[in-house]
Amino acid sequence: MYNIEELLGKNEINGKELEYLLSERKKERVKFLLVDVREEYEYNTKRIAGVDFLVPLSDFFNKIKNIEQYKSYYIITKCKLGGRSAQAQIHLQSLGFKKVINLAGGITHYKGDVL
Repeated sequence: MYNIEELLGKNEINGKELEYLLSERKKERVKFLLVDVREEYEYNTKRIAGVDFLVPLSDFFNKIKNIEQYKSYYIITKCKLGGRSAQAQIHLQSLGFKKVINLAGGITHYKGDVL
């Protein structure tokens, strides 16, 4: 359906593409981290199944230490609509993360499994 390498080479992916990548990750065909940058109360209300880390944009530079050791990984950032995660993407890239992808439309446009 999708080409994993092409998706991981993009700057931005959509909800369907993330669903595919998450299903492939379950099969151990791809490795990446899914990072939610919304506030904790938003995360606790509804989140995509498969989120690895919560790094709220409001406390980003304090919480970033939780993922610093993963600079060589593919990182997919997500929020509610895609704006905060795009900001986080820029911050991560400025801190030396090379493979950062934003979820366009955020959780609002994601139709896969949520908790």
